[in-house]
Amino acid sequence: MNENKPYVEMLRHSSNPHTSFLSLSQTIIDQPDVTTCTKKNALQKVVEAYEEICRQPQS
Repeated sequence: MNENKPYVEMLRHSSNPHTSFLSLSQTIIDQPDVTTCTKKNALQKVVEAYEEICRQPQS
């Protein structure tokens, strides 16, 4: 696993990266004890990972 891009690796190995992206995003948003800034940073990383996965050629 690429330790620098764990979200990319997680989405890449998911059976359905689109559903995993939505689920992970919702999980981050729903965390009650996390600051808005922390949520924003985590969501940005998830979005960047999703964009990277979408740019990759389909097998």
